[in-house]
Amino acid sequence: MKRVGFFYFEEKNNDCRRQRMMKVLIVIMMAGMWCMQPEKASAADPVIRVLLTTTDFNSRYHQEITVSYDGKEITYTAEEVKKQGDKVRIPAQKDGIRILSIQRQSGTPVYDGSIEIIPKAEGLIIVNELFLEKYLTRVVPSEMPATYEKEALKAQAVCARTYAWKQIQEQRLHELEADVDDTVNFQVYGNMEPQKAATEAVRETEGQILCQDGEAVEAYYFSTSAGVTSTDEIWGSDEAAPYLRSVPCKFDEEEPWSSWIVELPWKMLEDRIREKGKGTVLRSVTVTRRSESGAATALEAVSDKDSCIIENEYEIRKFLAPVNCMITEKDGTETTGGSLLPSAYFELERTQNGNLQVRGKGYGHGVGMSQTGADKMAEQGYDYREILDYFFRNITVENLG
Repeated sequence: MKRVGFFYFEEKNNDCRRQRMMKVLIVIMMAGMWCMQPEKASAADPVIRVLLTTTDFNSRYHQEITVSYDGKEITYTAEEVKKQGDKVRIPAQKDGIRILSIQRQSGTPVYDGSIEIIPKAEGLIIVNELFLEKYLTRVVPSEMPATYEKEALKAQAVCARTYAWKQIQEQRLHELEADVDDTVNFQVYGNMEPQKAATEAVRETEGQILCQDGEAVEAYYFSTSAGVTSTDEIWGSDEAAPYLRSVPCKFDEEEPWSSWIVELPWKMLEDRIREKGKGTVLRSVTVTRRSESGAATALEAVSDKDSCIIENEYEIRKFLAPVNCMITEKDGTETTGGSLLPSAYFELERTQNGNLQVRGKGYGHGVGMSQTGADKMAEQGYDYREILDYFFRNITVENLG
């Protein structure tokens, strides 16, 4: 009986061992299956959908798109996409997806994450879906030189992450199935390849955003100050956001864009008045209103037939755009002007030859953090949190998720 009992006990132990081994195998199999699943967004690293524009960021709509991945090269037209359904989705690839029909400053861009090609009435749109932290590794070096000081790059990473998260929440491009586009209308993305210093700045601030009272702020930034920063009143806000403030900024006062001068042909301005249907002969152009920080917020152009009031910092800079005019920076460097005046901090004077001389300061809208100012602060030993505290009022650095 004892022996029988012994063998019975041994058999029972073997059954228990087998059950335990089966459980272990099931756990291993489930773990393996989980590892093979595609990555999913977490609260700490959400997905962002980026609308990719054409070469030179000219348009959101593409007439033809050529992609290359996994040794294949495929060209899509609207007709071909419609044959395949309402969209074509290319899943994320190990070596990224190259879009041959687009050119950027660094050449033909390669994108992490998936690509969607969607037909619209105006043409095809491209949406790149990827994780926010990956997105930032291409935004930070596109928006700030990777040669800047590390603490400045970290401040930039926090601002860029905060801005992107705010856009994801607001869904401004919902009708285009995206959160942001890749231009200066939101944040420049993919113009430069990821750079080691910028990627490290993103990683070392992973998940960090600027908040006030637990809510993400609009973490604006710009290139170079005019000696002072602005609030959002320059865009017509009745009351400045509580986290934005106008502060003196002397850190970047020796930078090339801290002051500049350009001469605009009077005829060019007359052509712009004519395009607005406000007359043919331009009599005068004067600043009629300024913000507390000194930025022009209203401009009056008087013609032979009408008076044209131009409001909002962006519209003023667009009207006075120095297209193909030579801008002389503080250090004597000459730069060809583009579609926007460098800033809204300027004085106007009619020259003897009848043109309009614009003497200005700073580069960009002037709201939030000065990037060159941040770089100079970092050189002087300020860390990224101190930099952010200087340019924004009563903010905290919080973690997503």
